[in-house]
Amino acid sequence: MTNNLLVSIITPTYNHEKFIRQCIESVLAQTYPYWEQIIIDDGSTDRTREIVSQFKDDRIKYLRQENIGIWRLKETYNKALSISHGELIAVLEGDDFWPPNKLEKQIPAFDKPGVVLSWGKVTQTTQEGKTLDTNPKNFRGFEHRRRDEVLRKLLLHNFISACTAMCRKDALMSVEGFQQPSQAMYVDYPTWLELSLVGEFNPVNEVLGFYRRHGGQISVIREIEMGKVNYQCALSFYHRLPKSMKTCIGMNVQELDDAYRYDTADMHFLFGRRNLLGRQWTEARDNFGQAMHQGTPYIKAKACAGIACSYLKLDMEWIARLMRFPQLHDLV
Repeated sequence: MTNNLLVSIITPTYNHEKFIRQCIESVLAQTYPYWEQIIIDDGSTDRTREIVSQFKDDRIKYLRQENIGIWRLKETYNKALSISHGELIAVLEGDDFWPPNKLEKQIPAFDKPGVVLSWGKVTQTTQEGKTLDTNPKNFRGFEHRRRDEVLRKLLLHNFISACTAMCRKDALMSVEGFQQPSQAMYVDYPTWLELSLVGEFNPVNEVLGFYRRHGGQISVIREIEMGKVNYQCALSFYHRLPKSMKTCIGMNVQELDDAYRYDTADMHFLFGRRNLLGRQWTEARDNFGQAMHQGTPYIKAKACAGIACSYLKLDMEWIARLMRFPQLHDLV
């Protein structure tokens, strides 16, 4: 059983003065008390350090380093990992936050010894914390899956939001800690891929994290580039798999190519919607054109509607309201 296991929460932060207080308060509010939060500050130049110092709980540990940036994020994460004491490792970046029952709901997922990682639903919020959307929608499609089925899904799409993830420390150490290929600006996806070869993933059908969207995020500024890097990570990982594993998951390179193309089309469609909101009519048509070129028939149809809206000088949010889809008014 997993009674009273210590959870080490790794919180990388950089210039998060607007958000770090809520991040820490969401940890202090946890109904499960056995945790330590390791806040590793990558040389913030704002009030982050001052705000963290106002919290006097001994479970909160603050470590400041000279700024090394996103291309050396692996070093930042693994520095925190090296001083952690918990049997379980969770991730909570300084601009995100948790529901108060996150740890209580998730820790029982490790009752089964073969489980190395657990994850759950994530709610996206605005910069102010207003709810935008919760994913994945069809969570039952991820439950009670064999390891080969999980790996297949993970190669096609990173469905695990870092702020919902928790893993066994010994499993993480067995793959030499958090991973970051040279072209990647993050550590989560390549690390999940490596852990998928070590043991089972046990999803929890609950909202386990709140992911805040704001203009300073790399994931917002460079979404298209990150999609390409995800594809390169998946492709490189796939090529390194033994032939027997490739046969077991029943996948080929063409499926990876198709998944990347469709995901890219989805992103171009989203950018087109944002362009319409910004009254950038020409840019909108360019993005919708890319979506039509690479997307599924459904995306092509939506992109066609987007092009029409660009000529009529309308946004598409009235369509989103009509179809009860998330609107973009609050998104950066």
